[in-house]
Amino acid sequence: MKKLMNKKNCRIGILVVLLLAVAGTVFLVLQTNRQDQNKSNAVKQNEENYRSLSAADRETADLYAELYEMSREAVAEQQVKTKDWDKTAKELEKAFFTIPENEKHQMEKDGYSLEDLQEAEKLSVKTGRKAVELAKAKGKVSDQRKWSEVVKDSEILTTEEQLGLTKEQVKTLEEKPLAKEERVEVALLLMNERYTFDEVIQKLDAGKTVEELKKQKGN
Repeated sequence: MKKLMNKKNCRIGILVVLLLAVAGTVFLVLQTNRQDQNKSNAVKQNEENYRSLSAADRETADLYAELYEMSREAVAEQQVKTKDWDKTAKELEKAFFTIPENEKHQMEKDGYSLEDLQEAEKLSVKTGRKAVELAKAKGKVSDQRKWSEVVKDSEILTTEEQLGLTKEQVKTLEEKPLAKEERVEVALLLMNERYTFDEVIQKLDAGKTVEELKKQKGN
């Protein structure tokens, strides 16, 4: 009798374990399906955001996507929120050149140095590379990697380049010849859309100075 009870209890125990295992499996499957569905819905929404933009806005989204190394749908999502390209550009720039505080905190927990994370943000501006990618390339403290192994001197942009001039444009201005301060002024004129680069070159070739260009467009 005692043996029969033991066998019965054993079977019940095995049955309970099996039921718990099945329940756990079902829960995991449902949870995974729910997460997949949420991701799928988010992707569809982002695609709809992009399609909802005008043709001109889609072109702008494509340009920003290439510039800030992200999907055009992500750019469109930001634009739908702000409805202002200037505000969108500032948000995209912030996301590119800085690391969000919550992500910094998590990366510190994972073994990254706060000093390295801050340096990555500074180098992001100087190199045009994404801050978080620079931080990951530098690695954790335990990796003992130096910044010189991650960023080459040739990657550091000049002030003019940071303001939007290409290396070829800087070289052209150097050959005029313009001093560094004047080249920076030209970059600011272009950034503020007061001239195109070709217009600047035409004016300089005609004998105008950078100071005269500033005053001429300021009037």
